[in-house]
Amino acid sequence: MTETTSHNRRVLEHYYEECLNKGNLDAVYEKAIPDHISHGTRADGFDGVEHLREWVRIQRESFPDLHVVVEDWIEQGDKIVQRFTARGSHSGAEYYGIPASGRSFEISGIVIDHFVDGKIVESWFSMDGMELAQQLGALG
Repeated sequence: MTETTSHNRRVLEHYYEECLNKGNLDAVYEKAIPDHISHGTRADGFDGVEHLREWVRIQRESFPDLHVVVEDWIEQGDKIVQRFTARGSHSGAEYYGIPASGRSFEISGIVIDHFVDGKIVESWFSMDGMELAQQLGALG
């Protein structure tokens, strides 16, 4: 049986590779609408797609070697669930108050993206922040 990859999944695959893994922050504009809504990420004063771009910028600035792999894809209607593993080292800027230590991390999480007309309109992000803080040495 041959599985056909949907347009929405190809959008996300491109987002992971270009934006998260390579640091091409402008790729986010191709993928999400200007009024994109993010749940589960810190806004830090930004709204819409600018919030999403800023969130990715912080990840890439703190973890220059960040690499995200999607382990599972689940599609239903206009939503796609991704179970991912993120790996990297904290060799860049401080991360939300945690000084760079050079420590490596590996953490998994889940994202649900809602699409309308081939663009991401809303995202729900879940990852264990305490586990990440522990791996970065912030909890002792």
